[in-house]
Amino acid sequence: MTRDRLTLRVRIHETADVEAAEKYWADIAGIDVSAFSRATLKKHNPRTVRKNTGDSYRGCLTIHVRQSAALYRRMEGAWYGIVGGAVRQPD
Repeated sequence: MTRDRLTLRVRIHETADVEAAEKYWADIAGIDVSAFSRATLKKHNPRTVRKNTGDSYRGCLTIHVRQSAALYRRMEGAWYGIVGGAVRQPD
């Protein structure tokens, strides 16, 4: 798959450290921070009690693949194979 079909983006709350999150995900993915599209900032909702706060909060890495129907079907098939082949261990 060519890189021009991928869009990488960090989704994170607006009160968090976007640059630190992008560096974290770039290190995890083994890519340069410049490969990311502009981060998607989630608006703060004061009525929500968030548990994912503080220095360890890194947001989510989202990957969008253009024209990805065939890839999606292959991944879905692999997942069904994994789940279907799993055997529950007796307690």
